Amino acid sequence: MLEDSRCPMNARCVWAGRVRLKMLWIRGNGETQPFEVILGEPAPLADGSITLESVRPDKITNIVLKPEDYRFSFRFAGGL
Repeated sequence: MLEDSRCPMNARCVWAGRVRLKMLWIRGNGETQPFEVILGEPAPLADGSITLESVRPDKITNIVLKPEDYRFSFRFAGGL
């Protein structure tokens, strides 16, 4: 987790914020390639793109989320 600046669901914010993740793609030959994804934005990967579609749980004021609390949903577009 590089950034979680989402506006808490029970707050008013001027900016909605964003989520950025640093990820590691492990290729079939064992090589690794680090890359970043931003919530809602396609990122090029292999022969297509991967999109971080959702992040749970929602942020709430006065509650600190631990890294193990997070759950992510992705969509891959492309491929052979």
